Amino acid sequence: MTTSRNGLVSLLISAYPEFRRRLAGRLGSADLANEALQDTYIRLSRAENLGEIRNPRSYILVTALNIAKNNTRSEARHLSSAEIDPLIDIPDETPDALRTLEARSELAAVERALGELAPRRRAMFLRFWVEGSGYKDLAIEFNVSERTVRHELLLANRYVHAATANFCVAELQKRLAQVSSR
Repeated sequence: MTTSRNGLVSLLISAYPEFRRRLAGRLGSADLANEALQDTYIRLSRAENLGEIRNPRSYILVTALNIAKNNTRSEARHLSSAEIDPLIDIPDETPDALRTLEARSELAAVERALGELAPRRRAMFLRFWVEGSGYKDLAIEFNVSERTVRHELLLANRYVHAATANFCVAELQKRLAQVSSR
């Protein structure tokens, strides 16, 4: 038995309450059944060549069930409102003007401290921390032992940390003075 697109659409419309009842029983929700039947109507209305359909009622029902399953799978990929709410409350960690200014000041302090290091020590520090060179590579490049490289890096690290710590203390003292003078 061959059924035309118009014949299937007419059957869907005329037997809509029956299809909805059967689908609601299988899907557990009248809303899901209505949505699946609406999508089935759209699919049937747009169909070009349906071929031979022996049991039009079963065809419509199976099509609606498949659409409902696909919709359920698709919805499962999306976040629920309960999953979205915590994401909305994530604080914005984009630096504000003050944090940007602080970071620039700290960077200036590090650059000043690096500028005060001996040239070889500064070069080793930058090659190690910025370029990622290893102890062995630095020892070969600077024609020294690995122990000397480690010692130079230790001294450079201590100096840079001390210089930036002193900077932070000085900045904190300035801010406290500003707050207390208000």
